[in-house]
Amino acid sequence: MSDLGSDSAPATKADLAAVKSELKSDIAASTRRLAHEIVKTNARVDRLGDDLRGEMRALRGDVAKTMDAAVSRMETLWRESALLPGIIDDHDRRISALETRALR
Repeated sequence: MSDLGSDSAPATKADLAAVKSELKSDIAASTRRLAHEIVKTNARVDRLGDDLRGEMRALRGDVAKTMDAAVSRMETLWRESALLPGIIDDHDRRISALETRALR
């Protein structure tokens, strides 16, 4: 922009055209910078989204493995708890038979 200095002369058409041209140039430069920053920000958001999706897939896999192990262990415990009373009864009968035999 042209410097008006200390004189208060009215602006000429040339002064106004220069200011208009400079403003257009400044606005265009600002728009380009803003568009560039928006593109960079969108790229970062997309990258973060991809990273987050990858982390969630890995976490889901870890949770699935942990759940599978827990379910497998619970099935083993349920099976053992179903068999244990029969095993204890069998041992009880065998102990009673051995005690009876030892008393004779």
